[in-house]
Amino acid sequence: MGKALKVAAALGVAAAGTAAILALKKRKELEDYDYEELDEDFDECLDDCEETAEEASEETAETTDDVEADLDKVEEAVEEVDE
Repeated sequence: MGKALKVAAALGVAAAGTAAILALKKRKELEDYDYEELDEDFDECLDDCEETAEEASEETAETTDDVEADLDKVEEAVEEVDE
C-alpha cells in the first residue's frame, strides 16, 4: 500500500509540474501575441460588414422601387377594367 501511495504522489507531482510548464508556455505565448494585428483585422471586418450592409440596403431600396412600380401597373390595369 505504501508503494502505491508513493507512486500516486510521484505521478501527482509530475502532473502538477507538467501543468505548470504548459501554463507558463501559454502565458508567454499570450504575452508575445500581436494584439495590434488583431485590432486591425477586427477593424477590417467591421468595415466589410458596413459595406455589405450598405449594399444590402441599396438592393432592398431598388427592389422596393420595382415592387412599387409593379403595383402601380396593376392598379392602372384594375382601374381600366373598372371603367
